[in-house]
Amino acid sequence: MLTSAYDDIISLISRNANEKQPSLKIMMQPTITIIIPQYKTYQVTQLCLRALKKFSTLNVEIIVVDNNSADDSLEYLEKNKWIQLIKNKNASIGGAGHKQALDIGIKAAMGDWILLFHSDTIVLKKAWDEDLLNLVKKYPDAVGASSIVRDINPFSSWHSKLIRKFKNRQHSYHHTLNTSDNKIMSYCFLVKRKFLIDTGFNFEHAEGDVADAFYRNHIKGKYPFVLMGRGFLQRILWHTSNVSSILTGQMTGTKAVHKLHKKLNSLFSSAVIESLMNDSSLDNF
Repeated sequence: MLTSAYDDIISLISRNANEKQPSLKIMMQPTITIIIPQYKTYQVTQLCLRALKKFSTLNVEIIVVDNNSADDSLEYLEKNKWIQLIKNKNASIGGAGHKQALDIGIKAAMGDWILLFHSDTIVLKKAWDEDLLNLVKKYPDAVGASSIVRDINPFSSWHSKLIRKFKNRQHSYHHTLNTSDNKIMSYCFLVKRKFLIDTGFNFEHAEGDVADAFYRNHIKGKYPFVLMGRGFLQRILWHTSNVSSILTGQMTGTKAVHKLHKKLNSLFSSAVIESLMNDSSLDNF
């Protein structure tokens, strides 16, 4: 099954490549609502959700906003009863659709905290959600957390880790409250729901990247905000850039595709990922 799933993803690369659905009723107020925009990335989305199901320990609410995929990824989501699925049938393509999906998900969210996620963000550690929330709660006035680190790959080769250590040593820290002029990432962006709603921020109409625009308009220099470094993130998750864009054929550059091949090889060769891909009970159909 593992080999088949990996082959399916590679096959997608080679080809260059708002209505709510029933979900489990949550009896308690969710601690965190995780919002995941999704567009035609079946195997990656499946892995993302299985990891969340297996490794989350808090009362989390999962909202997946599908941007009119109309393929097997949507069929998979429709059968998965432990998530809340919202179909964005009028979705725009690419980044604009991603922004729309976030606004839709935020309106439906019930958690005390909102966590913006990517379908290619894979959590790897039991109680990762507690680790994240506990980190932010060390600073009572902090309104959230994110990162300026683009790629997190705990499974990379020792050679790649050595190069990264010297090339990107400025990102090796655990966390900081310092402000940043670098781009703020949105693959694991945590924010207090009340704070976000009170700002009235609209992601769809914001200029620039989703998380970065919100950070610069409403957080930077105004409120404490935790910037997570590689020292923290590589303990809890895997993420790399442009997976969705490459899998759906929106990005076809040879260099980007080759880099993704290497990263997927290291990801799918790990024992934790093999375990997730072989455990269909995590789908809860």
